[in-house]
Amino acid sequence: MNGSLLQTLRTRDALRITRMHGGVLVPALRVGVSYAVPILALLASGLLELAPFAALGAFTSLYCRVDTYARRARLLPVVAVGLTASVAAGAVAAAADAGGVVKVLVLAAVATLSKLLADVLRLGPPGGLMFVFAAGAAAYSPQTWDGFTAAVAAAAASAALSFLISMLGALLHPTGPHRLATARALLAVADHLKAPSAASRRRAHASVHQALTALHEREGRAVARLRGHLAHAVHLLHHPAEEADELRAVGRRLRWGSIATPVHDRTPPRPVPAERARLRAFRTNAARMVVASVVTGLIASTFQLDHAYWAVVSVSSVLQSHNTATTWQRALQRSGGTVAGGLLALGIFATDPSPVGLLLVVVICQIAAELVVMANYGLGLTFATPLALCLAALGHPADHFHLVAERVAMTLFGALLGVAICLVLTNGQARARLRRALEDCRRATQDLRSSPTDPDARNGLLRAVFALRDAHLVAAGEPLGPPHGDQEVLDTEHEAYRLLAATTGSRPVVADLAHPTPSRASSSARSDTNSGSPTSRGRGRSSTRS
Repeated sequence: MNGSLLQTLRTRDALRITRMHGGVLVPALRVGVSYAVPILALLASGLLELAPFAALGAFTSLYCRVDTYARRARLLPVVAVGLTASVAAGAVAAAADAGGVVKVLVLAAVATLSKLLADVLRLGPPGGLMFVFAAGAAAYSPQTWDGFTAAVAAAAASAALSFLISMLGALLHPTGPHRLATARALLAVADHLKAPSAASRRRAHASVHQALTALHEREGRAVARLRGHLAHAVHLLHHPAEEADELRAVGRRLRWGSIATPVHDRTPPRPVPAERARLRAFRTNAARMVVASVVTGLIASTFQLDHAYWAVVSVSSVLQSHNTATTWQRALQRSGGTVAGGLLALGIFATDPSPVGLLLVVVICQIAAELVVMANYGLGLTFATPLALCLAALGHPADHFHLVAERVAMTLFGALLGVAICLVLTNGQARARLRRALEDCRRATQDLRSSPTDPDARNGLLRAVFALRDAHLVAAGEPLGPPHGDQEVLDTEHEAYRLLAATTGSRPVVADLAHPTPSRASSSARSDTNSGSPTSRGRGRSSTRS
């Protein structure tokens, strides 16, 4: 990668459709139920004016979509409390009849803190975005002190209900997330065996690590069998064989029904714990969020619009990313999806729906958005935009065409300003972080070569490879470019994986330890680099071990 601005602001990756292996329909229906139940309860109670606040609390169900129930139990209460606090902060600003500047500062604070929270806890999609939307919707809705308690209570109750619904599967299908994680790992390894490349190898190792982490949190006969299947996939990842089709068939059968006894008697390695996140690594992203939110909010508030916060939500959305390249991709996706969603909303408003009809549209659009958002963010926005407009129409009955035009204009403005902020506030830490990661990976490689039977040395190299991949993911998408070329990173990574393969099993292969040899994946790695692989450009995924 030459690090040029044109390389950073590519459009191809924004149009990419990501193929998902399971974990789509059930989470989407779960989100739909989380929205529908509190809204129907408020409708039956004659408290329809609180429905928008209940929808904000239901954002809790958008997080930890396919995570294990142990992880959901740890993180979703944090999300629920954070969303409730965001609604409360916005409602205070609205009830106090605060000016536009105060509301902008409130949104900027929520945007920055939620971004840090999402990065440190590795929340995954949708990151800190929904906290900003919740605060903005509450801040710009008609509110009095008399209705403050009811609004916050509606959000809190809906958030708590969403948490319970998200945990309900622990009783109905307790091994569901473990099955899904293992199935995805097997399919990713099968893809790599079928067409080896640096990109497929990274995806396979990441999926295996996720599955190992998930299975480590639970015991039982079903999980033991899943570990057996995963152990064989790990073996094939390090010692390729012509078993891609068989592995893919097993992966597809794992999600439902009884789990077959593994044919091979292997023991999977233990997962390598992720290093504790350091705030220093997220300072640039936090600074970008502060500046972008304040500047966007202040400019938007000068137009005296009813939904100026949409601009702040837009800039916050595109900055839920790793680097400038992924910010640009999200800006394109958000802009295109909002325009398409605005047209869809005009068609919905043309039918002159009642308030109950608008709420029905909210639920349907949320389910539709969840079905496609993981494939492409822009597709998700096509349905999320009518959802936001219907919620806005409930709180601010106004000319529908004006409402749609305001949404589109504020979104485009916020998205473009977010990209501009990234280009001005470059991530100077990315270069130094990548340099340290390269040095650490080489040092860990040498340590394992010196002590091939030491499990601590092996875990240290695995941890170093993960850190190198994360550092490269960030640095490769900055316009200044990393100080080290893609090929140097790929060669270092390949040598680490080759050594890990040589030391897998009961006895290390001494010849492989002493004489590095090129592999099919190494050749593909060079091809990926020369062709501009999206993997080496830092594709926009959440900052997790995935």
